[in-house]
Amino acid sequence: MPSIRKRLQRRLAWLIAAVWVPASVLIVAAVALEYKESFHARTAHTAQLMLALASTQPAAPAVFPVFKQQHDPDFDLDDYLVVISRNGQLLYASETLPPQELLAVPMEGKAQIGNALRLLHGFEDERTGTRVVIGVDVYEPLMSSLQVAGLVAGYVLCATVLVALALTFGIRSGLKPLGAFATQVRDRSEENLAPLDEAEAPSELRGVAQALNGLMARLQLVLDRERDFVSNAAHELRTPLTAIRAQVEALDGELPEHVQPRFDNILEATNRSSRLIAQLLDVTRSQSLDLTGDPGSRIDLVEFAQSVVAGLVPAANRRKVEITLDSPRSAAVMTRPDLLAIVLRNLVENAVKYAASPGRVVVTVIGGEPGMTDLLVEDDGPGLSVEAFERAFERFQRLGRSGGDGVGLGLSIVAELCLRMGVPVDRLEPGTLGGLHVRLRLPAAPPPPDRRTSHYG
Repeated sequence: MPSIRKRLQRRLAWLIAAVWVPASVLIVAAVALEYKESFHARTAHTAQLMLALASTQPAAPAVFPVFKQQHDPDFDLDDYLVVISRNGQLLYASETLPPQELLAVPMEGKAQIGNALRLLHGFEDERTGTRVVIGVDVYEPLMSSLQVAGLVAGYVLCATVLVALALTFGIRSGLKPLGAFATQVRDRSEENLAPLDEAEAPSELRGVAQALNGLMARLQLVLDRERDFVSNAAHELRTPLTAIRAQVEALDGELPEHVQPRFDNILEATNRSSRLIAQLLDVTRSQSLDLTGDPGSRIDLVEFAQSVVAGLVPAANRRKVEITLDSPRSAAVMTRPDLLAIVLRNLVENAVKYAASPGRVVVTVIGGEPGMTDLLVEDDGPGLSVEAFERAFERFQRLGRSGGDGVGLGLSIVAELCLRMGVPVDRLEPGTLGGLHVRLRLPAAPPPPDRRTSHYG
């Protein structure tokens, strides 16, 4: 479907053509007719003036004038014939023709005089018998009329072009609010379903804004229902899974040796289900957060990382993976500790799952750019290419990796929470371990105010 701008331009072009073309034809025809009538009137008036002047003069032989000044070359005297006579005697003629032929010139109509066909207008004074005949080339009125009409048509065409350009500019300028409205909708993130400001929209687009707001409200309702369903289902599944795991672990010392592998499979399945439920709860929580204008709180990133890593040591020991924390004594940052805990836990869990067995995972806290602190997680697994790293942030995306027991939610949770916190997640080139190397860049906290309390008295 063509754009509204082009449709308006085409329709206005047809409308202008439908109005201006007939109007131009009428204007040209009217100008030509008016000029022709004016030409004849001027010719008749000139003849009357000549007659009035000639009637007062005595009879004299024909004399051709000799101009003192050179006349305008654009004015051709040969285009006009003037014959003045009195009682059959030639007084004046503008052409050197035999007197008999000049005296025989009719008063009105068309006549071949010399080499030209003339259109004649004549007047006669009955009192003195003086007669004046003025003749012009028969095509002169037509050519002059066409010349004037062509000039008018040129002006009309120029005016039409100027009007078309003005309308094009006006349409483009008038449709700018539509483009701004489209940009406002297009620049929204896929997660922003807040209603559009209908009061700011042009009146012609308020209906569209209302329809979009209704659509986004329905989408938000569907997403909320889906999120609530996942959250409720995860909560409902957590309790029976915890009970099953407790019962299975209670049987650990009572099982015969040949049953132990099956017992380990059951325990691993419950652990995996528990992690999946925890990740689903993290997903629903990340989707419901609104961190606009929330800078977070001041925390010591070193102590924070120590507490998160310590909770993951048992799982790492089961895979014979050593977790190392390399950091300074302290590093204060501004962040949301509850969300950063989910991010760091998922990054370290992902590193442990895909590290070698036995293997290593290194968590590093180091100063980055001015005003920033970097949190790095590196493993000795197979790593990810740049393209695979981008795809790994999609949900349930494991990229065909066979290691680990995840379902592909960990990095998607990391990406979503970091996006909401405004924390960049970058893939660095493999370091000393040779595996995946991920960096979080956190804003460093300003130093606390130097305050001192003194007591007197």
